[in-house]
Amino acid sequence: MHNAKITPTPILSGYVPQENKGAVNPVWHQKFQSVIGSLLYLMLGMCLDINFTVIKMSQFLANPSQDHLEKAMYIMHYLVGTQGYHMVYDGI
Repeated sequence: MHNAKITPTPILSGYVPQENKGAVNPVWHQKFQSVIGSLLYLMLGMCLDINFTVIKMSQFLANPSQDHLEKAMYIMHYLVGTQGYHMVYDGI
């Protein structure tokens, strides 16, 4: 993701994920689980700004669609743009 296009938000404004009613695609399923797993790890340790979006997308782990995979990658594009962000705690 070195040359990835940077996105300004973790998810598109107004996006409402829809349940996939089709058959499970094993390729999308494996890729989606891998991306969401990585995002969950980042979310718990350091990227608090993606909490809501990652949890919302993780609801579709059982049967993701191509759209779900694209939106998970959209979150990754957001993270590319926030690599230099730091949390600083001053005071007690």
